[in-house]
Amino acid sequence: MRATPLSAALGAEVHGADLSRPFSRAEEDELRSLMAAYRLLLFRGQSVPVADHLRLGRVFGPVLDDERKGTGYVSNVRPGGFVPEGELWFHSDLAFTSEPCLGLSLYALDVPAGCPTVFANGARAATLLPGDLRAAVSGKSALHLYDLAGQRGAVRYREAMLGPEGPLAPRHAHPVLMPHPVTGEEVLYVSMMQTDRILGVDAETSEDLISRLFAVLYDEANTYRHEWSVGDIAVWDNVALQHARPVPPPRVPRTLHRLAIAEHSIFELVPGFEEFLRQRDAVVA
Repeated sequence: MRATPLSAALGAEVHGADLSRPFSRAEEDELRSLMAAYRLLLFRGQSVPVADHLRLGRVFGPVLDDERKGTGYVSNVRPGGFVPEGELWFHSDLAFTSEPCLGLSLYALDVPAGCPTVFANGARAATLLPGDLRAAVSGKSALHLYDLAGQRGAVRYREAMLGPEGPLAPRHAHPVLMPHPVTGEEVLYVSMMQTDRILGVDAETSEDLISRLFAVLYDEANTYRHEWSVGDIAVWDNVALQHARPVPPPRVPRTLHRLAIAEHSIFELVPGFEEFLRQRDAVVA
């Protein structure tokens, strides 16, 4: 196998990997080394069954291979498809829990032009912080909320009893400079979609710090924009990287198979999550 960088910020295309058969131990070690170096690996021109996609994911950790738990389809045409419509702001999946997903993967089955996935490198951003900004956030934590921004009904449910201080709303605080759970390296862990505030400072200071952190994190030089083609499989480090997408083209089929690399599902990490969703949906209906 060999790898070609996709951008200066992150990502590499992997050549010579046969996803239709089990990997040798040496091949698995090589893939994990490439992931550690590039954070995102891209395999083009694939035509494999779901079982082979799952096997690739398991190279990097346990896969939640139950659709209810997070493995299924990002689709606007398949019944029950995840996030079928709308813009997705930058985020790290399950940042609002104690255990964000270790990794994610998408396999493009039917993709229109004009709906890329954009990635930002939180690990790289942590190394680029100006000294005064690093000192200002060192030792501080940020509060992350489920469905905070950019999602259907977010404002309406935040104004109701299920808001950020409500008894059911999922939330978790992580260090702004969070140690990566596998490598231990620092990751700048704040996001457009889910970060509510930095704890231990007043609201004005929090907003100022978040704005300055975003300027580093989402700088064009720290991102990679992937334009999907049918047969692309991307697998990435969900803690080191964040991902986003623009609004998909209307009335155009879009389907990607998704898998989550994680020890636990949201239903295990957030007791009462199903009841929260039921009440939220009643509020925003």
